[in-house]
Formats: sequence, C-alpha cells, structure tokens
Amino acid sequence: MSEEEFLRLAIGLTSAFGGWLLAQMTSLLKTWIQRRKTVAMLYEELNDISKETDRLLIFYSRMLQIHGGDGVTNSGGAIGISSPIYKNYYKDGVLSLNQDQRISFQMIHGLVDHANKIIEEIDKLTNEIQKEFRENGLSEKIAKGGSHWGALARAGYSNCAIIKWRIDFHLKNRKKPEFEFKSKAHENYLKYLESVHQETEKTIASGKDIPKEKFNKIYNPEVFVK
Repeated sequence: MSEEEFLRLAIGLTSAFGGWLLAQMTSLLKTWIQRRKTVAMLYEELNDISKETDRLLIFYSRMLQIHGGDGVTNSGGAIGISSPIYKNYYKDGVLSLNQDQRISFQMIHGLVDHANKIIEEIDKLTNEIQKEFRENGLSEKIAKGGSHWGALARAGYSNCAIIKWRIDFHLKNRKKPEFEFKSKAHENYLKYLESVHQETEKTIASGKDIPKEKFNKIYNPEVFVK
C-alpha cells in the first residue's frame, strides 16, 4: 500500500469513527435531556396530586361528619387521583433518580393507588346500603354497613393526609428524601399521624351537632369543626 493510499484510508476511518462518535454523543445527550424532562414532569405531577388530595380531604371530612351524625351520604362518589405521568413515563426517568428518590416516588404512588381503591370500595358499599334501605328499611345490615362506611371514611382521610405529608417531605428534600426508622423525619411523621387522628375524631364529633338537613346541602365541613 502506497503512502497516498494509506493516508486516504486513515482519513476515511477517522471520518467514519468521528461520525459514529458524534452520533453516539448526540443520542446520549438526547436521552439525558429526555430523562431530565421526565423527572421534572414527575415532580410537577406531585404538586397536582397534592391539590387533588386537598379535594378528597374535604370529601372525607364531610363523610366523617355524616358518620358522626349516624348517617350515610347519598351523594355521588368522589373522583380518584390521576397520575398519568408516573404510570406512563416513570420508567423513562428512573435512571436519573437515586435510591431514596425512587423509594419515595414509589411510596407516594402506592398510597395514591390505595386512595383510589378506597374510593371504589366506598362507592360500592354506598350503593349496597342504599339498595338495602330501599328494600328493607333500617335493617341490621344497614347498621353494619354504616359502621364499615365510617371506617372507610377514616381510612380514606388518613391515607390522603399521609399522601400530603409524603409529597411535602419529598419536595422539601428533593436530592435525598431519606426516611429512616427512628430518624428526625420519622419522629415528625409520627407526630403528624397523631395530629391527623385527633383531627379525624374532632371532625366526627362535630357531625353530632349538625342538623340532618345540612347533610343534603353543599357546605364546607370546616365551618362546623371547632
């Protein structure tokens, strides 16, 4: 091979390698940018979920008051929490998250799934209670159903309050939302759970003094909680 031919070959190989390297770098950059966008969207969705949880807390406050007044609401059920970004795109951004971030995201969305299951169970039970009342009046089955209905209201309220806390904790500790047993965060979490329990009992108690006709109207539950 002559020197000229060798030079041409070297130039060709160098050009081919340079093109391949540029393509790889471009692909990696696009992937990195896409992951960053996905993670940003995941955090934005946490804010959306927090707002949706506020709506459900009002719904459950009303349920708790009705339960406190020995009633069962005949109003339409609540709409669940949606999380399309997590369900459809979490896999595209997960490699940009550290272990604590992954655990926190999965914990929050596990709680969201549980919140939606509680709503489905409440809708089903409410329909069963209404059907039983139409057919048999105030039967023993109604009493048992009402007790279960109140338990679901408690569970739903508590679950939504926990979602709020977990989201707030994650957003305040984005780089490392670490939640270790017996840590300061865990201690604060336990105190928060106690405050949620107290608020639940207070809301139920407030329902005992609300005139029954008020339950058939749209109102702000907080007005009756002292």
